[in-house]
Amino acid sequence: MGANGYVNTSLLLLLVLLFLVSECASKTVVHIKNDIEGYEVSLDMHCWSYDDDLGPRSLHQGDEWHWEFNPSYTTTHFECNFRWYDNWDYKWKNGTSIVYDKDLFDDNYSVYCVGDCQYSARRDGFYLYRRDKSEWQKRNDWQVE
Repeated sequence: MGANGYVNTSLLLLLVLLFLVSECASKTVVHIKNDIEGYEVSLDMHCWSYDDDLGPRSLHQGDEWHWEFNPSYTTTHFECNFRWYDNWDYKWKNGTSIVYDKDLFDDNYSVYCVGDCQYSARRDGFYLYRRDKSEWQKRNDWQVE
């Protein structure tokens, strides 16, 4: 291998190293807000990843909770269970939603969120604010218990 081959290989290794360092250093924040209309509607939730259990939480109407993490360059996955009492229909409603999912070959959430994932729990479902489209997108409907 000539001098150009060593330079090209060194440059490629440097670019890969810079990519890995930037991927590990960039934090992502997930925000979840209780926007469910009704009289004192409380949203119970429990979020976890493959590595971390974030524990149960309860958000009063209008409250927001967030956490931040460094996505792995290989796999990062967070999902949440939700449950709330619909005081208009007098029924419990629940749902499960993936709030962040990234692997080596699929990184849609970097496009959707750009490091800041905003979610809104509403009476008719669970929404993600798509920064790439500047609009709210419904992700899940609630299930009736």
